[in-house]
Amino acid sequence: MSIKTIFIGISVIVGLTTQSCNRKGCTDSNASNYDSKAKKDDGSCEFNNVGAYDRTKMLSNLADNYIIPGYTNYKASTVNLVSKVETFNNGPSISTLNELRTTWKSACIEWQTVSFIDFGPSKDISLTAQTNIFPVDTDLIDNNISSGTYNLQIPANFDAKGFQALDYLLFGTGNNEQEIVDYFTNTTGAKEYLFAVADELQTNATSILSAWENSYSETFKANNSDNSEGSSVSELINGLSSHYETNIRKGKLGLPSGVFNGFSQQPMPQHVEGLYSKQSIVFSIAAMEGLNNYIKGNSFEGNNEGQGLDDYINFVTAKDANGTNLEIAIENQITEIKSALNGHINPLSEEVTNNNAEVMATYQEMQKLVPLIKVDMTSALGVLVTYQDNDGD
Repeated sequence: MSIKTIFIGISVIVGLTTQSCNRKGCTDSNASNYDSKAKKDDGSCEFNNVGAYDRTKMLSNLADNYIIPGYTNYKASTVNLVSKVETFNNGPSISTLNELRTTWKSACIEWQTVSFIDFGPSKDISLTAQTNIFPVDTDLIDNNISSGTYNLQIPANFDAKGFQALDYLLFGTGNNEQEIVDYFTNTTGAKEYLFAVADELQTNATSILSAWENSYSETFKANNSDNSEGSSVSELINGLSSHYETNIRKGKLGLPSGVFNGFSQQPMPQHVEGLYSKQSIVFSIAAMEGLNNYIKGNSFEGNNEGQGLDDYINFVTAKDANGTNLEIAIENQITEIKSALNGHINPLSEEVTNNNAEVMATYQEMQKLVPLIKVDMTSALGVLVTYQDNDGD
């Protein structure tokens, strides 16, 4: 055998080995064209069952039985909130203050149940940023009140309004109930600002509900031909995934616990939601319960189960990274998160300082849900993640 023949043979073997190592194809086992020998995904995965699912039925159920009733309930809670503000402003007392506080808490809980519908009309007006930014800028609130001139609609005032501004005004402007009543009685402009903040919550809630009832609902249902970017399925999955990852996981627990506080990872108790009312855990549990009902397609009133993302996931027989049924994995993880949250009996601002190891453990339970939704769900349904997360996790 000649040296030339040997050289050619070796070259062929090396070439085949290199080709095998670099083989591209579909690496997603949920796809119909899955290639077990592929080492690099080339974006060619096909999900034949995805297109066969009745998306119209699912989108109609979510719009008619969860989203619109949810926004209707949320709007009603803001109307009641404005009414209680007017009652308090007309006769500041401990009694009217406590009635207002109770109504504020109820409205904030109702917000948690619709906050993750973060697309369409709500995205158009940055509803989350206008409604529930924390930590709130108390200095800016105080300056707005003292100056008497402010425009709550401009982004510069987003962290001086919404539910967390009311949290400060109703719970943080005095050391006890009487001092807070006295604050509103004696501080020029405080009552007007209280009303302006509550009234804007009502205005935005009314606007979102009107948009869904008048036209967007039908657009949402009709945009169902596929799951590509801009489709209704893509919008609702990206909306809930982004909101969960950024505003629930990171905002409600990650930041206060110190996970995102640079190298020090020192707790930041001032970053909790409901800092002054000490209702952080209550709001977090409400958010998780709402998210679970939304994914399952439960009706907002009565929790009657209809077609939801869980049914879509089951239709394509989606699995998580461990081979577990994805719908079950998601539901079980949400249950674990709620159980962990319920284990914190003290205000979160105290827990992150005195019991941070347990808070960190709860955060890790929240983190486990991210890949189930952001990676496994989107992959199974052929949805492209269109938002960016810069957390490095």
